[in-house]
Amino acid sequence: MAGEPIKEVFFDWDGTFADTEAISISLTRRVLSDCANAVFGQPMQAQLDGIDMRGKDFGQIARQFQDAVNAGLQGDAPFVIDVEDLRTNKLRPAAREALLEAKLAPGISQIVVELQQDLGAGVAVVSNSPRLRIQPLLEKHAFDARIPKERVFSAFEDTPGKLKENPDIYLLAAKTLGITPEQAAAVEDSLTGMRAAKGAGIGLRVGYTGLAERAQVEELKQALLNAGAHVVIDDMKDLLAVIRARGSVSHPKPLD
Repeated sequence: MAGEPIKEVFFDWDGTFADTEAISISLTRRVLSDCANAVFGQPMQAQLDGIDMRGKDFGQIARQFQDAVNAGLQGDAPFVIDVEDLRTNKLRPAAREALLEAKLAPGISQIVVELQQDLGAGVAVVSNSPRLRIQPLLEKHAFDARIPKERVFSAFEDTPGKLKENPDIYLLAAKTLGITPEQAAAVEDSLTGMRAAKGAGIGLRVGYTGLAERAQVEELKQALLNAGAHVVIDDMKDLLAVIRARGSVSHPKPLD
Protein backbone atom coordinates (compact mmCIF):
# COMPACT_ATOMS: atom_id res chain seq x y z
CA MET A 1 0.00 0.00 0.00
CA ALA A 2 1.84 3.06 -1.23
CA GLY A 3 1.40 6.31 0.62
CA GLU A 4 3.06 8.98 2.69
CA PRO A 5 5.47 7.91 5.44
CA ILE A 6 3.83 7.22 8.78
CA LYS A 7 4.54 9.98 11.31
CA GLU A 8 2.07 9.03 14.05
CA VAL A 9 0.63 5.74 15.27
CA PHE A 10 -2.80 5.96 16.91
CA PHE A 11 -3.74 3.09 19.23
CA ASP A 12 -7.28 2.39 20.31
CA TRP A 13 -7.40 1.65 24.05
CA ASP A 14 -9.94 -0.99 25.09
CA GLY A 15 -9.12 -4.34 23.55
CA THR A 16 -6.09 -2.99 21.70
CA PHE A 17 -3.53 -1.25 23.93
CA ALA A 18 -4.96 -2.74 27.12
CA ASP A 19 -7.01 -5.83 27.90
CA THR A 20 -9.75 -3.77 29.50
CA GLU A 21 -12.63 -4.56 27.20
CA ALA A 22 -13.70 -7.83 28.85
CA ILE A 23 -13.66 -6.08 32.24
CA SER A 24 -15.64 -3.13 30.91
CA ILE A 25 -18.22 -5.35 29.22
CA SER A 26 -18.67 -7.46 32.35
CA LEU A 27 -19.22 -4.34 34.48
CA THR A 28 -21.56 -2.83 31.89
CA ARG A 29 -23.65 -5.99 31.75
CA ARG A 30 -23.89 -6.07 35.55
CA VAL A 31 -24.94 -2.43 35.84
CA LEU A 32 -27.57 -2.69 33.09
CA SER A 33 -28.96 -6.02 34.27
CA ASP A 34 -29.27 -4.65 37.83
CA CYS A 35 -31.10 -1.62 36.44
CA ALA A 36 -33.54 -3.80 34.50
CA ASN A 37 -34.00 -6.14 37.45
CA ALA A 38 -35.02 -3.22 39.66
CA VAL A 39 -37.75 -2.29 37.16
CA PHE A 40 -38.95 -5.64 35.83
CA GLY A 41 -37.83 -8.17 38.44
CA GLN A 42 -35.61 -9.81 35.83
CA PRO A 43 -32.29 -8.80 34.22
CA MET A 44 -33.53 -8.91 30.60
CA GLN A 45 -30.65 -11.20 29.74
CA ALA A 46 -31.79 -11.96 26.20
CA GLN A 47 -31.79 -8.27 25.29
CA LEU A 48 -28.29 -7.85 26.75
CA ASP A 49 -27.01 -10.90 24.89
CA GLY A 50 -28.15 -9.40 21.60
CA ILE A 51 -25.85 -6.38 21.84
CA ASP A 52 -22.33 -6.33 20.42
CA MET A 53 -20.60 -4.20 23.06
CA ARG A 54 -17.09 -4.17 21.59
CA GLY A 55 -15.70 -0.74 20.84
CA LYS A 56 -18.71 1.09 22.26
CA ASP A 57 -19.17 3.62 25.05
CA PHE A 58 -21.45 2.82 27.98
CA GLY A 59 -24.00 5.36 26.74
CA GLN A 60 -24.18 3.73 23.31
CA ILE A 61 -24.70 0.30 24.88
CA ALA A 62 -27.26 1.56 27.41
CA ARG A 63 -29.35 3.18 24.69
CA GLN A 64 -29.25 0.01 22.60
CA PHE A 65 -30.36 -2.00 25.63
CA GLN A 66 -33.14 0.48 26.36
CA ASP A 67 -34.38 0.23 22.77
CA ALA A 68 -34.22 -3.59 22.80
CA VAL A 69 -36.24 -3.79 26.01
CA ASN A 70 -38.80 -1.26 24.79
CA ALA A 71 -39.25 -3.17 21.54
CA GLY A 72 -40.66 -6.06 23.57
CA LEU A 73 -43.05 -4.02 25.71
CA GLN A 74 -46.70 -3.97 24.74
CA GLY A 75 -48.40 -0.76 25.69
CA ASP A 76 -46.53 -0.35 28.94
CA ALA A 77 -44.70 2.82 29.95
CA PRO A 78 -41.36 2.93 28.17
CA PHE A 79 -38.23 1.77 29.95
CA VAL A 80 -35.96 4.81 30.38
CA ILE A 81 -32.34 4.52 31.50
CA ASP A 82 -30.69 7.48 33.21
CA VAL A 83 -27.36 6.91 31.49
CA GLU A 84 -25.36 9.56 33.34
CA ASP A 85 -26.66 8.50 36.74
CA LEU A 86 -25.66 4.88 36.11
CA ARG A 87 -22.32 5.94 34.64
CA THR A 88 -21.46 8.22 37.57
CA ASN A 89 -22.87 6.29 40.50
CA LYS A 90 -22.60 2.64 39.45
CA LEU A 91 -20.19 2.05 36.58
CA ARG A 92 -17.32 4.40 37.45
CA PRO A 93 -16.94 3.39 41.12
CA ALA A 94 -16.86 -0.27 40.14
CA ALA A 95 -14.51 0.31 37.21
CA ARG A 96 -11.95 2.48 38.99
CA GLU A 97 -10.11 -0.35 40.75
CA ALA A 98 -11.07 -3.19 38.41
CA LEU A 99 -9.55 -1.53 35.34
CA LEU A 100 -6.28 -0.87 37.14
CA GLU A 101 -5.77 -4.63 37.28
CA ALA A 102 -6.07 -5.02 33.51
CA LYS A 103 -3.04 -6.29 31.65
CA LEU A 104 -1.56 -4.50 28.66
CA ALA A 105 -1.46 -6.10 25.23
CA PRO A 106 1.49 -8.51 24.99
CA GLY A 107 4.49 -6.77 23.46
CA ILE A 108 3.02 -3.28 23.61
CA SER A 109 5.83 -1.85 25.73
CA GLN A 110 8.48 -2.98 23.28
CA ILE A 111 6.55 -1.85 20.21
CA VAL A 112 6.01 1.66 21.59
CA VAL A 113 9.75 2.04 22.21
CA GLU A 114 10.58 0.70 18.75
CA LEU A 115 8.07 2.96 17.03
CA GLN A 116 9.51 6.00 18.75
CA GLN A 117 13.20 5.12 18.65
CA ASP A 118 13.59 2.99 15.51
CA LEU A 119 11.05 4.68 13.26
CA GLY A 120 10.91 8.12 14.87
CA ALA A 121 7.12 7.93 14.90
CA GLY A 122 4.88 9.54 17.48
CA VAL A 123 2.50 7.40 19.53
CA ALA A 124 -0.94 8.44 20.78
CA VAL A 125 -4.06 6.85 22.23
CA VAL A 126 -7.32 7.55 20.38
CA SER A 127 -10.29 6.07 22.20
CA ASN A 128 -13.97 6.42 22.95
CA SER A 129 -13.18 6.04 26.65
CA PRO A 130 -12.84 8.94 29.10
CA ARG A 131 -9.32 9.70 30.30
CA LEU A 132 -10.02 8.43 33.82
CA ARG A 133 -10.21 4.94 32.30
CA ILE A 134 -6.94 5.40 30.41
CA GLN A 135 -4.53 7.64 32.29
CA PRO A 136 -4.28 5.68 35.58
CA LEU A 137 -3.25 2.50 33.78
CA LEU A 138 -0.74 4.37 31.60
CA GLU A 139 0.78 5.84 34.75
CA LYS A 140 0.79 2.51 36.58
CA HIS A 141 2.89 1.01 33.79
CA ALA A 142 5.11 4.11 33.45
CA PHE A 143 3.84 4.97 29.97
CA ASP A 144 2.98 8.54 30.89
CA ALA A 145 6.42 9.78 29.80
CA ARG A 146 6.19 8.15 26.38
CA ILE A 147 2.49 8.93 25.93
CA PRO A 148 1.86 12.16 27.88
CA LYS A 149 -1.61 13.47 28.62
CA GLU A 150 -1.68 15.69 25.54
CA ARG A 151 -1.33 12.54 23.42
CA VAL A 152 -4.42 10.87 24.87
CA PHE A 153 -7.54 11.66 22.84
CA SER A 154 -10.98 10.79 24.23
CA ALA A 155 -14.01 10.98 21.96
CA PHE A 156 -16.20 10.99 25.07
CA GLU A 157 -14.54 14.21 26.25
CA ASP A 158 -13.01 15.82 23.15
CA THR A 159 -15.77 15.28 20.56
CA PRO A 160 -18.92 14.97 22.71
CA GLY A 161 -21.77 13.22 20.93
CA LYS A 162 -19.43 12.04 18.18
CA LEU A 163 -18.07 8.71 19.33
CA LYS A 164 -16.46 6.21 17.00
CA GLU A 165 -17.60 5.17 14.38
CA ASN A 166 -17.77 8.91 13.79
CA PRO A 167 -14.31 9.89 12.44
CA ASP A 168 -14.02 13.22 14.28
CA ILE A 169 -11.76 12.01 17.09
CA TYR A 170 -9.22 10.78 14.54
CA LEU A 171 -9.42 14.04 12.62
CA LEU A 172 -8.89 15.97 15.85
CA ALA A 173 -5.88 13.86 16.83
CA ALA A 174 -4.25 14.36 13.43
CA LYS A 175 -4.88 18.10 13.43
CA THR A 176 -3.62 18.52 17.00
CA LEU A 177 -0.41 16.64 16.23
CA GLY A 178 0.18 18.57 13.03
CA ILE A 179 -0.17 15.80 10.47
CA THR A 180 -2.63 14.78 7.77
CA PRO A 181 -4.73 11.63 8.39
CA GLU A 182 -2.81 9.98 5.54
CA GLN A 183 0.37 10.27 7.63
CA ALA A 184 -1.12 8.25 10.50
CA ALA A 185 -1.56 4.57 11.24
CA ALA A 186 -4.49 3.41 13.36
CA VAL A 187 -4.57 0.15 15.32
CA GLU A 188 -8.10 -0.99 16.13
CA ASP A 189 -9.81 -4.13 17.41
CA SER A 190 -13.43 -3.12 16.83
CA LEU A 191 -15.61 -2.48 13.80
CA THR A 192 -16.75 0.89 15.12
CA GLY A 193 -13.14 1.99 15.54
CA MET A 194 -12.08 0.71 12.13
CA ARG A 195 -14.96 2.48 10.43
CA ALA A 196 -13.96 5.69 12.21
CA ALA A 197 -10.38 5.34 11.00
CA LYS A 198 -11.54 4.65 7.45
CA GLY A 199 -13.94 7.60 7.53
CA ALA A 200 -11.12 9.86 8.69
CA GLY A 201 -8.88 8.76 5.83
CA ILE A 202 -6.20 7.28 8.09
CA GLY A 203 -3.38 6.19 5.80
CA LEU A 204 -2.65 2.78 7.30
CA ARG A 205 -5.42 0.93 9.10
CA VAL A 206 -4.33 -2.10 11.12
CA GLY A 207 -6.78 -4.50 12.70
CA TYR A 208 -5.69 -6.24 15.90
CA THR A 209 -7.08 -9.53 17.23
CA GLY A 210 -4.48 -10.37 19.88
CA LEU A 211 -6.84 -9.83 22.81
CA ALA A 212 -9.93 -11.39 21.24
CA GLU A 213 -11.27 -14.77 22.29
CA ARG A 214 -9.62 -17.43 20.16
CA ALA A 215 -12.94 -18.73 18.84
CA GLN A 216 -13.76 -15.28 17.48
CA VAL A 217 -10.44 -14.43 15.83
CA GLU A 218 -11.12 -15.55 12.25
CA GLU A 219 -14.57 -13.99 12.16
CA LEU A 220 -13.24 -10.76 13.67
CA LYS A 221 -10.33 -10.68 11.23
CA GLN A 222 -12.61 -10.81 8.22
CA ALA A 223 -15.01 -8.31 9.75
CA LEU A 224 -12.17 -5.84 10.36
CA LEU A 225 -11.02 -6.20 6.75
CA ASN A 226 -14.57 -5.62 5.57
CA ALA A 227 -14.79 -2.53 7.80
CA GLY A 228 -11.71 -0.98 6.23
CA ALA A 229 -8.55 -2.57 7.65
CA HIS A 230 -5.63 -2.81 5.24
CA VAL A 231 -4.11 -5.65 7.23
CA VAL A 232 -4.92 -7.56 10.44
CA ILE A 233 -2.36 -8.76 13.00
CA ASP A 234 -2.73 -10.91 16.09
CA ASP A 235 0.70 -10.09 17.55
CA MET A 236 1.83 -6.54 18.33
CA LYS A 237 5.36 -7.53 17.37
CA ASP A 238 4.19 -7.59 13.74
CA LEU A 239 3.17 -3.92 13.75
CA LEU A 240 6.64 -2.54 13.11
CA ALA A 241 7.07 -4.75 10.03
CA VAL A 242 3.66 -3.70 8.71
CA ILE A 243 4.57 -0.02 8.99
CA ARG A 244 8.00 -0.55 7.47
CA ALA A 245 6.41 -2.43 4.57
CA ARG A 246 3.85 0.30 4.00
CA GLY A 247 4.84 0.62 0.36
CA SER A 248 4.35 -3.08 -0.33
CA VAL A 249 1.67 -4.31 2.09
CA SER A 250 -0.65 -6.69 0.27
CA HIS A 251 -4.23 -6.76 1.47
CA PRO A 252 -7.70 -7.71 0.32
CA LYS A 253 -9.87 -4.84 -0.85
CA PRO A 254 -12.30 -4.00 1.99
CA LEU A 255 -15.94 -4.43 1.15
CA ASP A 256 -18.06 -1.30 0.98
